[in-house]
Amino acid sequence: MAAKKSKKSKTPKLLLSAVLIIVLILTAALFGYKFMLSPTDDSGSEVYIDIPSGSSLTYISEVLEDGGLVRNALVYKLYVKIEGLDSSLKAGSYTFNTSMSAEDITALLLEGTQRESMRITIREGLDSYRISNYLEETGLFTAELFLKEIKDNFDYYQDKYEFLKDVDPSSDRDCLLEGYLFGDTYDVYIDASPRDVIEKMLDRFDRAFKDEYYDRCNEMGITIDEAVTMASIVERETIAESELKTVAGVFYNRIDDGIMLQSCATLQYIYKDYQYTFTYKQMQTTNPYNTYKYKGLTPGPIANFRESALEAALYPEDHDYYYFCAKGDGTSAFAKTLSQHEANIRKYGDNWQ
Repeated sequence: MAAKKSKKSKTPKLLLSAVLIIVLILTAALFGYKFMLSPTDDSGSEVYIDIPSGSSLTYISEVLEDGGLVRNALVYKLYVKIEGLDSSLKAGSYTFNTSMSAEDITALLLEGTQRESMRITIREGLDSYRISNYLEETGLFTAELFLKEIKDNFDYYQDKYEFLKDVDPSSDRDCLLEGYLFGDTYDVYIDASPRDVIEKMLDRFDRAFKDEYYDRCNEMGITIDEAVTMASIVERETIAESELKTVAGVFYNRIDDGIMLQSCATLQYIYKDYQYTFTYKQMQTTNPYNTYKYKGLTPGPIANFRESALEAALYPEDHDYYYFCAKGDGTSAFAKTLSQHEANIRKYGDNWQ
């Protein structure tokens, strides 16, 4: 009988131990849960997030995690569900910062705070001078601020984007991002900074410059910057989509044979003027972008361009043409010899190459 009493006396102690373990586990879980909902970073870095209309809680949670605003999408989703707020989060464009807790973030999502946006269109064939002036006309910021951002912070962009690795920061260029500010239509916030807009254009360039293009540059023995420079000149020389690769072939033929490119587009870049005829004095100006005076490519790109112009620079047409002139209908007349070229000029009344 005594032995049985001894066994019964241990039961309350075991039960107490089990309760303590459960309490400890729950306490640890609660602490961990609260930690997962705490700010991810006390630096207060701003993060812009777009929540489209009809977005699910799962999508919102994942976007917040990708933006570095919550530690774990699943935990945030659980938090919102526990609070009974899963059907109350509003779509919109938000400015969060990394010092906000999950509760702070959710409060903004419940308010539906939005940043007003606008649509801008950067056309192909524009240099940075014209792009900056256009952006000033939209009311976003001044042309001076836009160009100053590029000049003062080029190292930031070069560290972020692989395709800028060949650009020499010490080179004598008007704009170190010339040619890389990709033409497209963009939705931007009305209070967007020059960096916000620049990164949108460079992100677009990054998508256009396919992985195979890096390999292709190596195959051709040219740098990415040289490919972009060629694409920019080709873009400015013809509007005809069908002629892009032919024009690229002409310029590569001239480079291979040590003949100056003699591209009026490069003079247009120097004088910031889209005129089509230039005086002899202008053609002799001492400027590294003057392809009537110096052989080879210009020191850098002269404009942005179509994706097809980039493809033309990397996959030019193989032919024996060395000259071309405008026919007046948007197309060009190509020639293999100078005499043929001069005959085309007489025929089409064109006095520029």
